[in-house]
Amino acid sequence: MTSVSKSVRLAALPEIGPKIGIIALSSVVPRVEFALGLDRLRELGLSVEVHPALFKKDWHFAGSDEERAQAFFEFARRPDLSILWSARGGYGAIRLLPILDQMTKRFGKPPRKLLMGYSDSTALADYVQRKWNWSVLHAPMP
Repeated sequence: MTSVSKSVRLAALPEIGPKIGIIALSSVVPRVEFALGLDRLRELGLSVEVHPALFKKDWHFAGSDEERAQAFFEFARRPDLSILWSARGGYGAIRLLPILDQMTKRFGKPPRKLLMGYSDSTALADYVQRKWNWSVLHAPMP
């Protein structure tokens, strides 16, 4: 990456909003790699909040389907978070969709946000784009 592209990319970062919420949608999140990524985001001056359930474990998932859906919906409803970023891919996000449908019927659509991630979060990206009118961005995990 050239110094020009670095400065352009870094200059655009403050425009993305006041706070990023990081959630686990799929597989267990490796602590060491995640800590390195989180440190880098904070070095860039970004305000980041990690959901308390991020390191839960249920078999190879980052918590049960209900726990992961609840954590996602909780952060989705927060008006102070403008971006939700998936901490890891793997498998399991598609299992959240029926639960999110129930939550949406019960509590309504969360306010518009940007969902970032790739790999397994693609199913959820399609869901929030179609059902909640969110923006999505395929991006590396933090």
